[in-house]
Amino acid sequence: MISLKYQNLYETFINHYKKVSVNPWHEISDERLTNIYNYLVNSMDIDNDYNFKYFMDYIIKRLSGPEDAHTKFVLSSPIPINFRIFANEVLINYPCNLKGSKLLAINNIPIAKVILELEEIITYGTEGKKRYEIEKNLFNRFVLFGLPLFRDCNELTFKIEKLNGEIIEKKYTKENDYTSEMFSMSKYLYGFNCSYKFIDNCLIYNHSSVQPKFEKSIIKAMNNLRNEDLNNIDTIIIDLRGNTGGNAKLNKYLSDFLEEHNDKKLICLTDYRVFSGGRYALRDLINLGAITIGEEISTPLNCYGNSNYINIDNYWFSASEYYFHPFAFWSAETKEEFQNNATLELLKPLIFKPDIPINETKEDYLNGIDTILEYAYAYSQKKLKR
Repeated sequence: MISLKYQNLYETFINHYKKVSVNPWHEISDERLTNIYNYLVNSMDIDNDYNFKYFMDYIIKRLSGPEDAHTKFVLSSPIPINFRIFANEVLINYPCNLKGSKLLAINNIPIAKVILELEEIITYGTEGKKRYEIEKNLFNRFVLFGLPLFRDCNELTFKIEKLNGEIIEKKYTKENDYTSEMFSMSKYLYGFNCSYKFIDNCLIYNHSSVQPKFEKSIIKAMNNLRNEDLNNIDTIIIDLRGNTGGNAKLNKYLSDFLEEHNDKKLICLTDYRVFSGGRYALRDLINLGAITIGEEISTPLNCYGNSNYINIDNYWFSASEYYFHPFAFWSAETKEEFQNNATLELLKPLIFKPDIPINETKEDYLNGIDTILEYAYAYSQKKLKR
């Protein structure tokens, strides 16, 4: 059963999606969508925000497939804890006093089983995106209480094994708003964006976000760098890790600066969170001759995107408008352009592989060692001595 409120929200979103997408039925047919809708409304009660979040995420995953991670229903209420996943282990990243502790279960349900339910509703086109979405959704109250496992619960009890082997529990309630406790988690999202440092003959610049709110900070950082004495700098390392996108046009400030120093070796660090506008930065760096070191990223290089956000009765939805292939310098911005110019070759998923694949290890994470950066620095020194 679905209440009239949520039925209207769904129908308004779907009509918006059909209108703006250049290829709305790239994954399933309109008929198949109707069948999925009927299955859900006949198997669950969609009469609150938690269940509606599950309902929308379940549908959007099947509507989007692996090629469209920009179409989404945005409803988030974080609890003050977040995670890093290594292989099959979910480790606590925040709060700091529990960093490295292992999440064993939620309400006595083994975490592996919880993750299986999350996989039913998260949209991803790469293993990196899958990892990132699981990490994010494990601290989203609206997602967790919408899962079938916890739909009838009013409280979540996280069972945690500390580094010393002690087992503890942390509890989070369904109706509590934890916003006031979230300030300290902001660094988890953007790191030290727009910051830079020097290590011997290397300049290391952090380009972890191109969200519009960082434009002035990016400009300031580039101006500051232009005032630095870089005569003894042989290598520039651009740390792209964590860059989930924003406004891709902001990447130009960085690429313009790098073009002024094209005599220096260029290295780009990547990880499983690089997405959307972040992949355009990656494209620009590769075109500038960068050696890429790190992990696969959070998106196929070619995919649907350019989020078209719509507010429906104070609920936010996003639908991908266009199709982009950054390395073919091709995009489709209308249905006609897509139908007339899309080819199987252009649509074949292009998965980024770094020149030198280096994965962050659990051991280094626990010991505060930056696996990828330390390798990149050692690589730069070795190359320079040849």
